[in-house]
Amino acid sequence: MNIVQQLHDSPWRGVFHVTGGGASLLTDLLAVPGASKTLLDASIPYANQALADLLGQTPEQASSTATARALAMAAYQRARTFAGNDHFGFGCTASLATDRAKRGQTRAHWAIQTALATHVFYLELDRQAERGEQEQTLVANMLDSLASALLGQARQGLQTQSMQAKPDWQPLLNDAPYRWCSGDHDGSLILPGSFNPLHAGHQEMMAVAEQVTGRKGAFELTLRNADKPDLDYLSVQERLSTMTGRDVWLTNQATFVAKADLFPNTTFVLGTDTMQRIGETRFYHHSAKQRDAAVQRMQALHIQFLVLGRVDNDRFVTLEDIVLPDALRQMCQSVPESVYRNDLSSSQIRSEHLISTPDSQE
Repeated sequence: MNIVQQLHDSPWRGVFHVTGGGASLLTDLLAVPGASKTLLDASIPYANQALADLLGQTPEQASSTATARALAMAAYQRARTFAGNDHFGFGCTASLATDRAKRGQTRAHWAIQTALATHVFYLELDRQAERGEQEQTLVANMLDSLASALLGQARQGLQTQSMQAKPDWQPLLNDAPYRWCSGDHDGSLILPGSFNPLHAGHQEMMAVAEQVTGRKGAFELTLRNADKPDLDYLSVQERLSTMTGRDVWLTNQATFVAKADLFPNTTFVLGTDTMQRIGETRFYHHSAKQRDAAVQRMQALHIQFLVLGRVDNDRFVTLEDIVLPDALRQMCQSVPESVYRNDLSSSQIRSEHLISTPDSQE
């Protein structure tokens, strides 16, 4: 029995996002009777804008493991909107032979996301082969990866990474509010962020916050973003591996009013850019009434914000420079530039890394 038939006979049901290369995998799945039991939905976000729309932003590098993981997570989240269990998401981004000159290696990255695990695969393809031959090789390897990740069959020599979620992490991909801590932190002083990567600016912000408040601080990494796919388990593990020496909270709440319900009586440590977004109506369906209700809820939960300056367009911006509703401003304490200033940014660090490694798997 071939792999496609075994998939159709299994309880697994998934969504596929494939950016051109590898799209004939969908044809192979549909060619075998019973495809509707496996294939819930599929898309081919071929244009750059289509890919950006699906992921909520333009990826820093289109053909990369990060983009494949995000596609798989977006597919998994879409799959979960369908009834039943045993959902999975499949995402692939490939750089195959084309009519344009290629600077780097022809290659493919793809990922499979389930409730319990993240699996990532990488394949370098023969640059001299025609596109049709590359496509056949890629699809054969994709089927082998599905058999490995979902059917428990042995891997066929692919370059792969897998991360089985710890039992305490598994609720993070569910809808119910959830938090987990790497240590025994009391949740009273929290610096939230994506930490991609953690850098000296984060560490200095936390040190200043501890000095100002007299509390022990912890980082908060949320898997959920209102406009982007959830963070996958491998990405969480990679970021946690750099955040040693301090407790880290993992949560599945994207907005600060939702975080407030998880962490009442808490001081959140923020830069002015994040603080300004909390006050903007565009994050509340363009409704000042909804924004004000959210602020009132945070007030009732005794939330405070310690706000540190950030550089914006070559200008250092402090709390006093941004526009906020009065009720929200009353919840804020400003840290002057003389106490804290660090112009590092995670996006700048990532950009410099990509420039130095233009054909890396990242």
